[in-house]
Amino acid sequence: MKTLLIGILIVSIMGNFIGAYFVYKAFRLRGEVKALHRYLDDAISRNKALKDDYPGLSVFADENQRLLARMTPEQRKSMTILYGASITEHWDVDKYFSGMNVINRGVSAQSDTQLLTRFSADVLQLAPGQVVIKFCSGNFQPGVDIEMMWDEYEIMTIAAEEHGINPLLATIIPVVRRAEKYENYNITKQIKDFNKRIRDFAVERNFRVVDYFQAMADKEGYLPEDLARDEIHPNEKGYEIMASTLKPFLD
Repeated sequence: MKTLLIGILIVSIMGNFIGAYFVYKAFRLRGEVKALHRYLDDAISRNKALKDDYPGLSVFADENQRLLARMTPEQRKSMTILYGASITEHWDVDKYFSGMNVINRGVSAQSDTQLLTRFSADVLQLAPGQVVIKFCSGNFQPGVDIEMMWDEYEIMTIAAEEHGINPLLATIIPVVRRAEKYENYNITKQIKDFNKRIRDFAVERNFRVVDYFQAMADKEGYLPEDLARDEIHPNEKGYEIMASTLKPFLD
């Protein structure tokens, strides 16, 4: 079934279009104009590449080759890869995980299908010690096939395990209450149900869960506004909570 699913997903790539948007960072020091320009040039380059590269395989291709060239397999076993979409990409690993061997492989605006398609290139070939697999709440919309989404999540976790990589299963972070804009479709209920499947699957397979949802949700299951940058993304305070939740798994 999994082989057939992967084949179907790869074929479906030809019929999809990629949506990519620029990601901007805050540069606090006034003397960092050149650094800002370099960042923007890189963002533009990524955006252009993604238009012709549905899975985003080109985004980290050069960086992956440099990493493979400079680190031995034994050294890479000390790495933890953060794998996901926009929330992961925006996470400043140098700031929140200074001195730790944490590698960011997040690409903004990616669906679960795109994440699955580039998983081999950006995770399996690097052979880290562990990978944090995280899906985005933005994928929960009317018409989305939740069962296919779950199959994709499950395939990645099992593929990691089969390659000797410890999968850390991250729960979906909550959305703010104002994100509930669809008639007859409750995003928070879908996220809660998906997170339950993650926790149950972790128990079944003896995987560990990085429970961002539990750490961030209010009593009704929403992301508090003081932790949010927008409807689905955390702000700096939100990232601090996520980092505190993840750090015990990095020892």
